This record gives sequence, structure tokens and C-alpha cells, in this order.
Amino acid sequence: MAAHRRILIIDDDPLLRQTLAEHLTASGFAVVAVGDAAHGLAEVEGHELVVLNGDLADGAAALFLSGMRRKPATVPVLMLAGPTTPAACAADAVVAKPLRLGQFVAQIAALLERPASPGGQIGPWRFDPLARRLESADGRLVRLTDKEAAILCHLRRAAGLVSRDRLLAEVWGYSTSITTHTLETHIYRLRRKIEPDPARATLLLTEPGGYRLAGS
Repeated sequence: MAAHRRILIIDDDPLLRQTLAEHLTASGFAVVAVGDAAHGLAEVEGHELVVLNGDLADGAAALFLSGMRRKPATVPVLMLAGPTTPAACAADAVVAKPLRLGQFVAQIAALLERPASPGGQIGPWRFDPLARRLESADGRLVRLTDKEAAILCHLRRAAGLVSRDRLLAEVWGYSTSITTHTLETHIYRLRRKIEPDPARATLLLTEPGGYRLAGS
């Protein structure tokens, strides 16, 4: 039941913070709401999900997500984000602004029921979207470009097949009328970085209709 699920809201807009807290409380959740990332990190223990405003001042959303990585427990983060919010890639799910409360609650319910994923794991690689890098168990580091990291973020978040048009729209903002080989070029370069044999991909898979990560 929602009444047993504890939600932490971190938002520096007092009116929006109060609106979200009241709406979630009315939906049966137990809610704590704070106005900055530092208080959020102090309060996160014991909560099952964090709602984070991705546009906190001075890049505080990214600092919060970095702090979360150093905590032993994994708590999913739902970010409220505009189309250019830099830290959105590192959240477990995103609700776009302007916010629709019905979609917001539905996304929370879905995220709470989603099986826990092994951190930022992609096959043998540990994925750090904020630092835009991959690290192997033996300490080997692979640097990613912004677009490469964004592609991996969208594929991980989707947990399944993602169409070519959707990736072009979400990563580059392209419409379906655009003719480009940009995505294919980035997929090729990613495979050269992460696959044991780029010609026989086992992690970043091409399937009818789009792309997916193995195991998703």
C-alpha cells in the first residue's frame, strides 16, 4: 500500500514543494519535503524514493546524485526536469516539466515497483553518467562523450527496445523528418569502446525497430 512507502521531496520552490507533498500525502504516501540538496542527503536514509528538482541552484542536483553514490543503500531518484537539465541522465526516471500530477504519481508507482537494478551496471562495466565514464572490475576506465553517455542513459532507463526515432528525439532533439546517420555513427563508436568484439555486439544490440542493452 502507498501508505507504507516513504517519499523524500527535494525542491527549492516552496510552492511546488508544498503542492507535491500535499498531493502525495493525499495519494497515501508518507512524505518528507526539504528545500535543498544538503538537507536531502541528511534525510534520505529510510526513504524508498527521492523526488528531486533537477534545476536546483548552483548545480545542486548533480551534487546530490554524486553524494547518493557514496551511500551504501540504493534509493531510486525521480527527477523533475526540463529538456536541457544536465543531471537528468543520472536519475532513475524523469518527469518532464511542466508537471502533470497524474503522470507524476503514476511514475512514482512504477518506479517503486521496478526491480532494483545493479547500480549503473552495463555488462562488465560500471556506468557513471555524471562523470561520463565506464569502469571495469579491473579498474580500466573508458571515457564517454556527452552523446554517448546520453545514449546509454536512455537505453538503461527504458529497460528494453528503444526506437531509432526516439533516440534521435531524446538525445539530439531531432524530428522524424530528419535524415541523418549521426546515431549509427555514435553506436559504432560506443561498440568500439565497450564491446569485446565490436563486430559481434553482445552488450549494445541492434534489433528490428531499434536498439537495446543486453539483459534489458
